[in-house]
Amino acid sequence: MRRAVEINIFKGFPIRNDGLKLSHLQYADDTLCIGEASVENLWTMKALLRGFELASGLKVNFWKSCLMGIN
Repeated sequence: MRRAVEINIFKGFPIRNDGLKLSHLQYADDTLCIGEASVENLWTMKALLRGFELASGLKVNFWKSCLMGIN
């Protein structure tokens, strides 16, 4: 995720004026992904999760996942 933000394929949420962006928070086995509300970010997120599945052999349960837009 960090690399996706660095190469600008995932747009995190800006939290300071110096360019620092928040893209994810993790605790135990939970991950909260935070980013700009755009279709491109959604497709990137899905591709990153699929890549994680292939690399780790684990399965992402999309039925237990939630996508929310907040203004």
